Amino acid sequence: MEKISSKANTNEIAEVFVGVIDLSKKHPIVEDPYYSLTLGKISTKSEDLIGKINSGSLTNELRESDELRDIDVKALFYEVEAKCMYRPGAIQEKSLEISETLERTGMKIVNSSYTNESAQIRAMLSDLNAPELADAIASNPALSPLISNLEASQAAFDSASAKSIEGKLKRDNTKAAWLVANEAKDIFNNELCTYLGSMAMANPDKYKPLADLMNVLIEESNKKVRDRLTALKKRKTESVEVN
Repeated sequence: MEKISSKANTNEIAEVFVGVIDLSKKHPIVEDPYYSLTLGKISTKSEDLIGKINSGSLTNELRESDELRDIDVKALFYEVEAKCMYRPGAIQEKSLEISETLERTGMKIVNSSYTNESAQIRAMLSDLNAPELADAIASNPALSPLISNLEASQAAFDSASAKSIEGKLKRDNTKAAWLVANEAKDIFNNELCTYLGSMAMANPDKYKPLADLMNVLIEESNKKVRDRLTALKKRKTESVEVN
């Protein structure tokens, strides 16, 4: 049987094991303690690996949440600033009142650290929701939706931040994803793959259908690995030629 390429990366190995587990469910092999034990080890490693990969994506979620709340902060400031440019009158007067409140923090908060920005946004929202600003806020129909948007995006950021912290704690206290991936790959290559290959010859009726399907799965995965490495080598060659 084909074995997982030694050059497969973490995501490629994870993808293989999603397929391995799926095939094992569709084509179960019963009354084989060694197979069941080995598959169990692979299933555990696979779940751990996928969990680590998913936790890594939380950093992107946090960044996207921060970018969204930055947009909402800017929209609020720009709306008030625009009305402050009106001719003298009630609209400008109310807008200047709101602007004075906003400038206690300033739009520069979007360039602050995550924690500092969160604290300042909460303070700003608290000021904007103060009873003494109610009339000024009501004078501009666009403001309430903008404030609601910022409240929602800040809440979304807080949720993403909590998940990110939890994910970091888990990563700090467990093995790295690449190490788990290599452990899972070794179990498959040295134990399950070798065993299925032997049993497919010894008892083809029971083992060959699953062994053949897994062999195709690994062949396709290894082809992806080769294609990736070929593309990488081509890019490096082109880069050298350009320079």
